[in-house]
Amino acid sequence: MSLATVSQTGTSAPVYVIKAIADTWLKQSTASASTLTETQRQLIKSGTVLTISSYSPVPNNHLRVSLGKNAQGQQLFFQGRNTWYAYRPDVQILRDGKVILAGSDPDLNAPVYVLKAIASTWLKQNTGQASALSNSQRQLLNANTVLPISSYALATNNHLRVALGKDQQGKQVFFNGLTTWYVYRPDVQILRDGKVLVIGSERRQINTQGLELLKSFEGLRLTAYRDAVGVWTIGYGTTTGVRPGMRITQSQAEALLRQDLLRFETAVNNLVKVPLTDNQFSALVSFTYNVGERALGTSTLLRLLNQGNYRGAANEFLRWNKAGGRVLAGLTRRRNAERTLFLR
Repeated sequence: MSLATVSQTGTSAPVYVIKAIADTWLKQSTASASTLTETQRQLIKSGTVLTISSYSPVPNNHLRVSLGKNAQGQQLFFQGRNTWYAYRPDVQILRDGKVILAGSDPDLNAPVYVLKAIASTWLKQNTGQASALSNSQRQLLNANTVLPISSYALATNNHLRVALGKDQQGKQVFFNGLTTWYVYRPDVQILRDGKVLVIGSERRQINTQGLELLKSFEGLRLTAYRDAVGVWTIGYGTTTGVRPGMRITQSQAEALLRQDLLRFETAVNNLVKVPLTDNQFSALVSFTYNVGERALGTSTLLRLLNQGNYRGAANEFLRWNKAGGRVLAGLTRRRNAERTLFLR
């Protein structure tokens, strides 16, 4: 994402500001404010408005902003610095008083998933025949229809279970008041950032050792919390659709984990071009669950692995032990455990 530089000079120049819509922190990294020193963070009360000279979306659902000049032409800064990070859901960017980037807008760095019909087919409320369902339980999709989705999972009878997402205007997509549907798998494709994902009926899954490793490091939290980089999280590390105050049961956490794992298992299947043992596959799924598909896809680890350099790829695990530029003991232990499983 390129930096948006905004001029503050001249009488006709637009004025850009950042506005806090909740009590929040300006920070020197995207890490959780609780892990930073007082010189690395600045509390901003709800309603605070600050002039900015530039802004840019960055990973972990944050914005990087450069403070501008006040009405008297004096440079704004805190702790002697004018460049800071802010958690996106807590702020808005305004241009001449109009909101151009809302805290509720989706993370621009997140991958975009869509469902595409490659033949005329039905969205259905179960995996039975569409002819046996009432009109309120089915929705016709013409060939080449494309719909945003927030999640997908394999279901029985060669079907997919999909949760519809939001359109480009940020409005929730639904049919008959419902967002969760089943669709016959051979009639559709799932695309990630415009690329078709291979979703087999007999998909490869993380093994028991990998699942136990992942669970042990993610931990189980039944109430929503902000992780080390400030992202709202629940269950075994689920971040999609999590909101402050959200609570779930342990069985719901297990279901969310199974749903999330499909995405990361599919990512490893699609990105890795060399043979993998079950332990190697499972270590990569745990790694990708933690750092994200985009990080794996651009990593030296993947490049070395696809060159057939398994040992070199294994050593790359150890480099991914930082959050917000700081080495974390928990991440160091996790990377060592994943490397050990990969080499077993």
